[in-house]
Amino acid sequence: MTRRIPVVAELAGYRVAVAGLPLSAQAADEAAGAIVVVDGAARWWDAAAGAIDAGAAAIVAAEPHDVPLDAVAALADLAAEVGVPVVVHRARLREDLVALAVAHREGVPPRVIVAECRASAGDLAATLRDAVGWMRALADTDLVVASAAHTADGGTALLRSSADGRVVGSMLSAVTRPEGSLLRVQALGETTTEFELDEPIGRCELTTSTARGRLVAPAVFEAGERASLRRAIDALAEQRMPGDLAALLQDAHAASAIAAART
Repeated sequence: MTRRIPVVAELAGYRVAVAGLPLSAQAADEAAGAIVVVDGAARWWDAAAGAIDAGAAAIVAAEPHDVPLDAVAALADLAAEVGVPVVVHRARLREDLVALAVAHREGVPPRVIVAECRASAGDLAATLRDAVGWMRALADTDLVVASAAHTADGGTALLRSSADGRVVGSMLSAVTRPEGSLLRVQALGETTTEFELDEPIGRCELTTSTARGRLVAPAVFEAGERASLRRAIDALAEQRMPGDLAALLQDAHAASAIAAART
């Protein structure tokens, strides 16, 4: 019988996720040898580093809100040094949906990507970071900001590939009232990918259009918390280090450059 991995989780969604994985996970109170879920709402990088120091086998960072570049880079170095996998759950950038979007493109690169995100003032930075993540994944390249203009109410940006300098696409961001996040990404070309997440109305849709027609991806019923916990369990079983922190840092670098381009 497969050993059940202990999981330390205070967040309600992850407690439900543990209960939903009875063959592979069990609730625990001690960090040593366990997967430790850290709340991304406040100083999650310190909590993750503390859990690693306490002997955690893996970390799940739940919905990071702030991403201080130096502190998170130090966490990434620490995790790599001691071999502790870190899975980052970003509800607007679910790994399973991103993988499905990329697979449906069947290797056809987009000609240009157009992204739009709207959120409350407090959530715009995180939403912008996730929009950059969608662009990065669909373009299959790290991004740098070529030009940007930004105010307290939002802004625009042009992004290029950090590898070869080609234009990848554009970003429009705005503070919205009433509160509620919207993220829309279109990867245009011979194959067109469209992703829309409209939180106020609870809509999440991924479509792929080609000369053969339009494919609407099936709805995802697994909770993001359960999916991210499964990824952490799989990373331990396969002795694999996910690239989540590196991706988060790359997206945060670009999003920070956009936000810093004050006009």
